[in-house]
Amino acid sequence: MKVKMEVLSGDPPCPGCLAILELADEFALKYREKLDVTKLIGEEAIAKFEECKIGCVPAIVINGKIRIEGICPSRTTLANALREGGL
Repeated sequence: MKVKMEVLSGDPPCPGCLAILELADEFALKYREKLDVTKLIGEEAIAKFEECKIGCVPAIVINGKIRIEGICPSRTTLANALREGGL
């Protein structure tokens, strides 16, 4: 079963959002067999903001749990969050 990672960004994306979207692409490529990445930008993200009660972007939700909010994480922090999420 693949780990589901949802990346939420504002529109237009701030520098942190741009960085997290890039980082998500990197991890999607590296773990393509094990990781399902969905990017929700601007209005696409509103339902997820409300569902998870997310207050600010950028944010990452892994398997339905908020793991990152308000910052672009380092590669190590994102790798640890994904590991905690089952990757």
